Amino acid sequence: MSDHPLVAALASAWSPQRWRDVSVLVAISGGPDSVALFRAIASLAQQVPGRGRIIAAHFNHQLRPTADRDEQWVAQLCQQLNLPLERGSAADTKPPEGSQGSSTSEASARAARYAFLQSTAERCGARYLALGHTADDQAETVLHRVLRGTGLKGLAGIPQARSLGPAVTIIRPLLDCPRAMVLDYLSTLGQDYCHDETNASPRYMRNRIRHQLLPLLAADYNPEIRAALLNLASLPGAAPQVLDTLAAQ
Repeated sequence: MSDHPLVAALASAWSPQRWRDVSVLVAISGGPDSVALFRAIASLAQQVPGRGRIIAAHFNHQLRPTADRDEQWVAQLCQQLNLPLERGSAADTKPPEGSQGSSTSEASARAARYAFLQSTAERCGARYLALGHTADDQAETVLHRVLRGTGLKGLAGIPQARSLGPAVTIIRPLLDCPRAMVLDYLSTLGQDYCHDETNASPRYMRNRIRHQLLPLLAADYNPEIRAALLNLASLPGAAPQVLDTLAAQ
């Protein structure tokens, strides 16, 4: 469905003209967000062909009983779309220097995943690493940081783009898309996806924010709490421009 709003939003946020002639590494866990991003990028690449390549990357954390199943599912999807897949696992990936002493398993897993993605992007000559974060992820991140205590920089939330080394840039082109749009796109395609059972576990603070706190805030305080958090995240991004203008004056 090349005319779906999600594909249009992706093309608007990250024009294919910018990446059609370079290689793009798409991180795909098998979950709905990353699968939707992968399918949408593949769709745009067919509409606006270029000299670049679309490459999938899957990291197996080996932390769940279904981890190997998810890896095989991603491999089958890539085979169906005739796109290459790079695989990595926690067993053979060393986190970057300084991250081994992380205080939480979540942070350690994240460090290992990004280490794999960066090394894979550099080895494949990928100019961009595309990640499937959505507007819901942004709202949850801002609220998480508020609860922990954060400054102006932290309120800015997840950046749409940032450097991951001298030759690789992280891009999150779905950051303005709500998860409901992602699920509608997959439903329209008839595309299934993997279900990560740990996403429902109250063990993780992010899950408690998603399944408990945000619904409570929406029900009892502000039905538009997610929009309010997204608006809050947009304000710090404008601060440097305002300060530069004031300094010039």
